[in-house]
Amino acid sequence: MPLELRSQVSERWPDLPPPDDEFDAFVAERDPIEAQPYIADLFLVHHALRANPRALAVVQDHLAQLRPVLRRTGASATLIDELVAELPFELLAPREGAAPRLAAYAGRGPLVGWLRVVAVRNLVERKRRGGVQLDDAVLDHLAASELGPELAVLRVSYRHELGAAVIAAVAALEPRHRLLLRQHYLDGLSIDRLAVLHGIHRATAARRLAGIRDELARAVRDRLMATLGVGVATLDSIVRLVGSELELSLDQYL
Repeated sequence: MPLELRSQVSERWPDLPPPDDEFDAFVAERDPIEAQPYIADLFLVHHALRANPRALAVVQDHLAQLRPVLRRTGASATLIDELVAELPFELLAPREGAAPRLAAYAGRGPLVGWLRVVAVRNLVERKRRGGVQLDDAVLDHLAASELGPELAVLRVSYRHELGAAVIAAVAALEPRHRLLLRQHYLDGLSIDRLAVLHGIHRATAARRLAGIRDELARAVRDRLMATLGVGVATLDSIVRLVGSELELSLDQYL
């Protein structure tokens, strides 16, 4: 890892062990280091997965700070307390043949935003199991508010078009590419596990997964730009939204 990135994460988390070769490998499984704007959040997740008490406490604190958002779903204080207490264990629990769910965080957005999406969806599922149905538009807004005001408005305004574009793009993928995405995003298989499963080198697995993501993003962007008929400025924002939306919603469309 470049020295400046090592200094960056060490300054952000001085009370965590310094970056080492294991962290370099952890980052390499997700994307090239140079493409990681949230390297400090990845560093925190790396140590949380290693059961570092300080890192675990920060993750717990991030979830606790989501209480105001979770209350806007209409959930009771008791249900929210249960979620905040139990979700860290669910994120870190070993899964048969797959990494813990927290390992799916890839550093392409802020960790608190990723946790927000996971927490809202988890809470909604708990309420639905109890027979309570919630408005999908409201839930989209709650889950995506971390995108910022401009992108959040676009996501609400074009939620149906965006969903249709993602569904069409996923359907157009080669079956083997769709399988790789499903195994990574739904089943939680790591790059190393995918490499073994498909009989390829881990670097090849990482490049292939990144290429499929890029292909999918381009297909969604092209479909939206061809069908929405909006101005250049809005198109630029939608292009930025596509990358965020794919990270937040692939598990719904695969």
